[in-house]
Amino acid sequence: MPAIPSNLTSLDFSEIKESIKSYMRTRTEFTDYDFEGSAASYLLDVLAYNTYYSAFNANMAMNEAFLESATIRDNVVKIAKQLNYTPRSIKAAKACVAFSVQTTFVGASTTYPSTVTIPAGDVFVSSVDGQAFTFTVPEQITQMVDQQTGIASFNKTIIYQGNLLSYEYDVVDVKKRKYEIPVDNIDTDLLYVSISPNAQSEEIDTYNQITNIVNVDGTTRGYFLEETDDLRYTIIFGDGVIGRELIAGEVIRLKYVRTDGPEANGCKKFTFIGQVRDNTGRAVSSANISLATVDASQDGEMGEDVISIKYNAPRAFSAQNRAVTESDYEYITKLVYPQAKSVTAYGGERIYPPVYGKVFVAVKTKSGAALNATTKKRIKNDLLKYSMAAIEPVIIDPTTLYIRPKTYVFFDGTSTTLSNNELASRVLGAIDEYNTQGSANRFNGRIDRSAFQTMIDQSQNSIVGNQTTMTLGLNVTGFPFGSTFTQCVDFGNSIVNPGDIGAGNPSDSSGGITCSPNFSSVKTGTFYSTGYTENLLDLAVSSQQLTTNSVLSISTFVENDASALLPVNVRDDGRGSLIMVTKLDEKEVILKSGVGTVDYKTGEVCLGPIDVASTPDGTTRIPVTVLLDSGNVNIGTGVDPTIFNPQVITIDYTIDGTNIPNFDPLDFTPINFDGTSINIIDYPTTVFEYPEFDTCF
Repeated sequence: MPAIPSNLTSLDFSEIKESIKSYMRTRTEFTDYDFEGSAASYLLDVLAYNTYYSAFNANMAMNEAFLESATIRDNVVKIAKQLNYTPRSIKAAKACVAFSVQTTFVGASTTYPSTVTIPAGDVFVSSVDGQAFTFTVPEQITQMVDQQTGIASFNKTIIYQGNLLSYEYDVVDVKKRKYEIPVDNIDTDLLYVSISPNAQSEEIDTYNQITNIVNVDGTTRGYFLEETDDLRYTIIFGDGVIGRELIAGEVIRLKYVRTDGPEANGCKKFTFIGQVRDNTGRAVSSANISLATVDASQDGEMGEDVISIKYNAPRAFSAQNRAVTESDYEYITKLVYPQAKSVTAYGGERIYPPVYGKVFVAVKTKSGAALNATTKKRIKNDLLKYSMAAIEPVIIDPTTLYIRPKTYVFFDGTSTTLSNNELASRVLGAIDEYNTQGSANRFNGRIDRSAFQTMIDQSQNSIVGNQTTMTLGLNVTGFPFGSTFTQCVDFGNSIVNPGDIGAGNPSDSSGGITCSPNFSSVKTGTFYSTGYTENLLDLAVSSQQLTTNSVLSISTFVENDASALLPVNVRDDGRGSLIMVTKLDEKEVILKSGVGTVDYKTGEVCLGPIDVASTPDGTTRIPVTVLLDSGNVNIGTGVDPTIFNPQVITIDYTIDGTNIPNFDPLDFTPINFDGTSINIIDYPTTVFEYPEFDTCF
């Protein structure tokens, strides 16, 4: 009996050919099939190739039928269409400019024109890296003229990169509802659709895109939008039941911006080459026009890629144009605010103390800027349209958690020609890529140290291993200068408890510090505290008040002391309390104890009561850095992790026997105090920077 093939899922050519040979062995008609170079062997190759191609095509065709496995964009778009999802188009870079127009008197009168208008399509030009780009005003802008000065001010005017184009269709067949936009690379957010009764009519009926048919009837002036082949878009009009039906003889007028997307990001200087006219029809001389850039061009993006479509389409379908779950709020926020790079939402019941009836939405912008109050209010109002019952959305800026890794990289110098600096650059590049690509999806996530170390090991072939420590940083912010305050920051991760590894045992009934900890795991950046001056320290030294294990008291402060304030830092004492310290002759002096607490288990650090007179950079923020008890970083609710100033030290293990130091004060790893309270310590003044500017966007 002929053998029946048992492996029907193989897509390997050799396995298919061997299966045919196995079958041939059961037959007696052919004998030379098993000899390479024979005619029968060549025939088996042909049969195996044919079977291989047929199986491959069948497998790919089946894969392309499902969203999860499809790879061809046209197929992914068609499947997403079944979920009522339209992929995001290319986005034009936009800039913000301030536009000032000086008008002149009208005729022989002593009055200025009442208004000045920038027509739709007027052009601005700029360049990036030698490449020129045009920017346009998609809609006409009119501004009142100040009758005292004759100046019309166009403050915070948004211009978009690209050319404003138009196209018209005559409605001949009312049954035809689909009309293609004839060019690619258009920004659908800048698509303007209108209907006129006929070609001669100046009457315009504006149509808006329909994304939800709940309130749509047969009279609704709207259209549907879908992506077609070659990254073009098609407009679909209503049938008289869902949306108004077109009438024969009408004219469809399309206006759109064809753009270069992200290529135009970064334009900073603009020149206006359009024509401004006042209400009398006079053109304003270019010499009377001044232009200043408020925000450089930004937010230009390529159209949504396949991976993003496959991720967003099912989530958009599950949201169903209403905000109920946390994921609904996350998706809809991105929908109403496209400038959001990443969004996380969580109910008020998840915070302490709980706040019921509210959902908090943390938005990380593409520009990195914090949202201004106006933008937060607009996003909130848009979300209210989707919210159920009496749930109130609250738009917040995410808390930035600064992760500062320090890595000792061991490499085999005999297997690479790279220098130590070049190798370190490779590792830093890998860390930067990890930080850039992964940050958008690390809300409520976890950064695994082992995976982080593996990424470093794979950055260059000569690397044989690494030892990495991670410290976390947060800013104490917004405190009043010259007033006593207490503020807590929650790191959401357990902190190394020095007491668990021999920090010493307090035994002074008077409350003094009789035994210094081996190291601290909590430290702040430098600041200046009210009352603690250079004269105070000198007085303590001269009167021999400064002794080992003593705490310098401000009671020795001299009235009207005008000497400079001491640079101070705060660290933990290894037993759950914070102490304020300074340096004298490169040795540590404890100025004050009880200036805060630390909960090593929960990761909460409370600074205060304390009085901050000033900071080195003049800002009301003090960085606090802690040493993790675990190598893994848990990302809390509404927290956005950022890799901050990573440090890489390369060690050639074949020739360098360098011992890795256990304590490095510059990177806030545990600090060795040698069993005394007076130590050589360098306190860093690094401040964790975050954007503090207000933009047009």
